[in-house]
Formats: sequence, structure tokens, C-alpha cells
Amino acid sequence: MANKLEPINAVCEQNSQLNQLTQRVQRLNQLNIVMQQALPIQFSSHCHLANVTADHIIIHTDNASYASLLRFQAPVLCKTLSEHLPQPVNKLEVKVRSNIAPLSTTSNTTITLPVKAAESLQQTADSLEAGALKTALEKLAQRSNKL
Repeated sequence: MANKLEPINAVCEQNSQLNQLTQRVQRLNQLNIVMQQALPIQFSSHCHLANVTADHIIIHTDNASYASLLRFQAPVLCKTLSEHLPQPVNKLEVKVRSNIAPLSTTSNTTITLPVKAAESLQQTADSLEAGALKTALEKLAQRSNKL
């Protein structure tokens, strides 16, 4: 006999540990959004808030150069996140995690162009004299599926 499927919210409400875990995840997601808004735009795809403890925050980043730059942002991040926490945080810990999954993975790294864009590039290349620019435009135009 098959069990009746229940919505995940109902299951979480019945189990106190799952409910606490769900609330913690939601809180970390909210704080991660606050952190992302406080950081310069180039950091957004390279780091995320991993944990918040009583007095410090832990951020994961995908490479060491962003980790170094994040450490310079420590005073701003601690102040900003402290405004959203019951206790102020005064320490920032940055960990490099190279195995963070990218937001979108594609197995095909070849870029293709729409046919009209490729035609425009080819027409522009045809109007130029021989040279590096003409060669580059012709190569770019060849990335279309139709040409």
C-alpha cells in the first residue's frame, strides 16, 4: 500500500528538528542576500554566506584572490550583518572552497550566434580590407549554425 504524499511544509511542522533546520536555512538565505547587497557586484557569483555563529560569520568563496579581497570588506560585512542579528558579529572567517558548484554548468563551451548576427558580421568583414579585424570577424561569423 502506497503512503500518501504530504507537502514538505507539513512534514517539517510535524518534526521539530526538520522545522528548526528549515528555519535556519531560511535565515541563512536571508542573511546571504543582505551580504550580497553589501558587497561589490563582482563578488556575488564567487562567494556565499556559509554560517553565522554567536560572534563571527563564515563565508565560502571559490578562489583565493576573492578570499583576500573579502577580508578587506570585513568591517563593512560585520557591521551590515550585525544589524540583522540579535548579537553583533565582529569576526569574519573566509574559506576557499574550490568545489562550489557553479550556478549554471554547460558542457558545450562553443558559442553559437543567431543567423542574422552571423550574416551581419560576415557583411561587415566583406566590406573590410584584409587584416586582423577582417579575419576575426569572419571567424566569429562562422560560429553560426547556418553559415
